[in-house]
Amino acid sequence: MSDSTVKQSFPDDNICKLNHPKKEEKTKQVIEFDQEEFPEGGFGWLVVIAGWCMMATTYGMVNSFGVYQTYYQTTLYPDQSAFKISVIGALQPFCIYLFAIPTVTLLHHLDARVTIAIGAFIQIFGLMMMSLTNNIWQLFLTQGLLFGIGSGIVYLSGLTVVMQWFKRRRALAMGIVSSGSSLGGVYWPIAVKKLISEVDINWTNRILGFIYIPLGVIMVVFLKPRLSLKVVHQNIGVSDEKIKTQWLPFQFNVLKSWRFLLLISSFTVTNFSLFPGLFYIDLYGQRLAEKLGKSLVDPDYLISILNAMSLLGRVIPGILADMFGRMNVLIPFLILAGVTPLVLWLPSNSNQLLLSFVIIWGFASGVMVSLFPTLVPQLFGVKDSQSRLGLFLAIGGIGALFGPIICGTFIPLAVDAQGIDGFDKVAIFVGVMMLGGTILLILLRLVYSKKLNTII
Repeated sequence: MSDSTVKQSFPDDNICKLNHPKKEEKTKQVIEFDQEEFPEGGFGWLVVIAGWCMMATTYGMVNSFGVYQTYYQTTLYPDQSAFKISVIGALQPFCIYLFAIPTVTLLHHLDARVTIAIGAFIQIFGLMMMSLTNNIWQLFLTQGLLFGIGSGIVYLSGLTVVMQWFKRRRALAMGIVSSGSSLGGVYWPIAVKKLISEVDINWTNRILGFIYIPLGVIMVVFLKPRLSLKVVHQNIGVSDEKIKTQWLPFQFNVLKSWRFLLLISSFTVTNFSLFPGLFYIDLYGQRLAEKLGKSLVDPDYLISILNAMSLLGRVIPGILADMFGRMNVLIPFLILAGVTPLVLWLPSNSNQLLLSFVIIWGFASGVMVSLFPTLVPQLFGVKDSQSRLGLFLAIGGIGALFGPIICGTFIPLAVDAQGIDGFDKVAIFVGVMMLGGTILLILLRLVYSKKLNTII
C-alpha cells in the first residue's frame, strides 16, 4: 500500500502507516505519523535524565500538594474552606497546562534551554517568596501562580525536547521521564512534613528553593533540542524567518482536526478526576484515622505510597505500550483508574480499603502523565508537536483547575468536620469523570481501527 493511499484514508490528520513484512500485514498494522529514524538513545538518555529532573520539579511538587492542603486546612488556616485552599493547588497544574501556549511562543524565539532557565528561575523565586507569606491570598500568587507559571515553562520546553530524541522507544522514554513526578511525589511530601516539624513552613520553602537550584542546572545543560526551528516548521509550511517575526507563532489550524479535538476532550475530562485524588487523599486518611481511632498506615505517608505506585504505573505501561500500542495500553489502565474510586474509595470505612485504593489507583492513574502526551506526536506527527502539545495541555488544564475546586465544595471546614463527611461525593466525582474521559478515548480508538490487533 502506498503512502498516498494511506493518507487518503485519514485526510484530516495525514496519518501514515508504517510498512511491515508481508507476513505481519495480515495480522496487525502500526499507526505512526513520522517515517524517519530517530536516535533512540545515545545523548538522548542524558536528555531523559534531565527530563526526569524536569518532572520531579514540576509535577512531582504538584502531586505533593496534598501535604500543603492538609497542613493549611488543619493547622495554618483552619477557618478557611477546602474549596479556597484547593485553589492554590489547582492553580499549579492549570498554569502548567495554560502556559503551554506562551511557552510555544518563547520556543520559537529562544533555545529550549533558555526557556527552561527562565522557568526554573521563576519556580525558585516562587518558592522563596512563599517563605515570606503570612496570609492565604499571598499563597495564591506565590505557590499557585508564580510556581505554576515557572513549572509550565519548564514542563513544555522539556517535554518537546525529549520527544525529539525517541520514536520507537518514545513510550519507554516518557515512562522513565514521567517517573520523576512519581518519585518527586514520594520524597517531597516526606521532606516537607519532616522539615515543617524540624523548622517551620517558611524555612521549609526556602530549603526547597535551594534544592531546586542544582536540579535546574542539570535541566539547562542536558535538555538540548535535536531539531532546529526550520525542521520543526517544515511540516506546517511556515518559514523559520516568518515564525521569528510573529508575536504568537502558534498554529491554531491544528484544531480543525476533529480527531485531535476528541483526543483533547478525553484528556480534559480525565483531568477533572486526577488532581482531586492527589490533593484530598492525605486529608481523608487523617480524618478516617481520627474516626476509627487507629490507622493501618501512618496517614502522613499515604501520598508517598500513592506516588510510589504511580511510578510503577508509568514505567511498566510505558514498556507495554511500545509493544502493544500506547492507546491500547492507556485505555484499560484508565478504566481501572475510573472503577477503583467507586468500588474501593466510596465504600471505604476501613484502613484496609483505603490502603487498597491508594495502591491500585496510584498504579492505574500513573499512565495519565506518561502515555497521554505521547499520543499527540504518534497520531499527528512530531514536526508541529509544539503547537499541538501546547493546545492539548492548555485546554486540558481546564480539568486540572476545576476538578479540585469542585471537589473542595464537598468537604466541610476543619472546625465543622464530622469524620469523613463529603468524601463520598469526591470519590464518585473522581470515578465518573475518569470513566467519562475514557469513553471518549475509546471512541477515538474505534475511529482509527475497530480491530483489536491494530497497534495504536
